[in-house]
Amino acid sequence: MSQHSRRKWTSGKKVTLGVSALAASGLAVGLLVTPSATAGETGAAEALEQSRAAAADAAAAKDAAPKARTLAASTADATVVSGITVNGGNSARVGTTNTQTITVKWTVSGGSTLYGSHAAIWRGTDQDSGLKQYMLSEQFEADTDPCIQSADTTFSCTATFKIDPQSDLTNEDAGAWKIELYAVTDATTDVDTDNAMTWHLKRWSRLSNNAAPEPVAKGKTITITGTLERANWDTHKYAGYTQQTVRLQERSLTGSYATTSSHLTGTGSLAGVEKQTRTATSDRCYRYKFEGTSTTPPVTATGDCVDVR
Repeated sequence: MSQHSRRKWTSGKKVTLGVSALAASGLAVGLLVTPSATAGETGAAEALEQSRAAAADAAAAKDAAPKARTLAASTADATVVSGITVNGGNSARVGTTNTQTITVKWTVSGGSTLYGSHAAIWRGTDQDSGLKQYMLSEQFEADTDPCIQSADTTFSCTATFKIDPQSDLTNEDAGAWKIELYAVTDATTDVDTDNAMTWHLKRWSRLSNNAAPEPVAKGKTITITGTLERANWDTHKYAGYTQQTVRLQERSLTGSYATTSSHLTGTGSLAGVEKQTRTATSDRCYRYKFEGTSTTPPVTATGDCVDVR
């Protein structure tokens, strides 16, 4: 199985249940999940097994809890997970060197006692035979609860993931990822899904822009040059993004930018480069804009204004 998960997962993980779950179940200590591999050898499949074991432990704690339930809990038919977000939207972007924090938030409702809830992020066609990447949260690794009770039967949860492009990613990791999420409460049924939401991990993009010469005599030629680049997670450098549509936008000194033409970025020695010319008629500002793709986020260059004399 192809794996690019190089993160060192903690061995001998202790899954600690929340105070309310411990009180309900009568358990005095957290349940133990002991991986067979050492920390340095643990990969995506091992991390997946840790997550599954933690979900099973939460279900076991629920089964061990006293059968007497409160009225609110006994009338709850199902645990519900809602409000799932990644970084406040639906994508995340990573550059070439700096570690990025990805934040996943969700809400659990339907039961008055939460026995456990965690999220993981992963990439692949399926978890049994096509798993490529699998990452556990900082909270899971630290044995801390990602959820706090915000109402009688509602819990607000936050999980964070540190991604280092130097050690965790290759270019093929850009694109669609999924969120695995489980939640076990004292409601009748629980949530355990390997695709609670699909989101996109993208290679950071940048777009330069220069209009020259400036100042320029009226009637002369202005050349607007830009270069579209994106992070390369194989070389840990930025490289020109070829054959991508960029829009040249213009405005007067006091107006708003509007697209005047669209062009494909260059290849070869001009990888990612776009160059257009305009005749100088009056003071004007120019910039390039890239709308983004499934692997690369949108970016707009800083405008450059030309003084026409």
